[in-house]
Amino acid sequence: MAGGKRFKWQGSAVRFTTAYEDNSPSLVPTAITKANPAVVTVTAHGLSDGDAVYIRGVGGMTELNGEQFLVNVLTANTFELLGVDSTDYGTFTSGGFIDPGTYSQLCELTGFNRTGGTSPEIDATSICSTAAEFEIGLPDFGTAQLDYNFAPSVTVQQSLDDFYQGTNAGLKIAYKITLPGSGGTLVQLGFIQQTSDQGANGAITSTNSTVGTTSASHA
Repeated sequence: MAGGKRFKWQGSAVRFTTAYEDNSPSLVPTAITKANPAVVTVTAHGLSDGDAVYIRGVGGMTELNGEQFLVNVLTANTFELLGVDSTDYGTFTSGGFIDPGTYSQLCELTGFNRTGGTSPEIDATSICSTAAEFEIGLPDFGTAQLDYNFAPSVTVQQSLDDFYQGTNAGLKIAYKITLPGSGGTLVQLGFIQQTSDQGANGAITSTNSTVGTTSASHA
């Protein structure tokens, strides 16, 4: 096999956060570092790489409150908040809650297309330049297009609609793709930007949604 090992899409698991559990027992942080990335200490947190969490009620480091994050586990009691540079945040004092997201699989999924964004070129040409010079701007994680059979009674589809226009509107939703045969895992966090429905005689009603991605993690 000249190109190396291949991974079929069939058999992949595609899961979405259906909720952030804000009921007991929430995780309670005992320390959050001012670092890049921020490291959170929670005794026996039970999280896994790529889990999504919602943080609320933190004292001192209030910049974290009301936001969702992806985590990278360091130890049984510590984890990083991916992409979060808390160096200039307020100093953590005490309190707060960390609510893990609940992942559920979207079995009605029929198609998935992730389009990476293009980082801008920033003109850095100066008086001493001998040709045009550019610096690469911040990364753009792009969008993901989801196609699935319309099944409104399915919890995951209810969740997608809820994160778009329901009680969770404005919150980020996470999705985790696990390829079969040890093909690895991709986790991304973003906003539901739009949903559309299609139907015709002799066809199954279908839906597509677009997720605007804000952060990503590979494992």
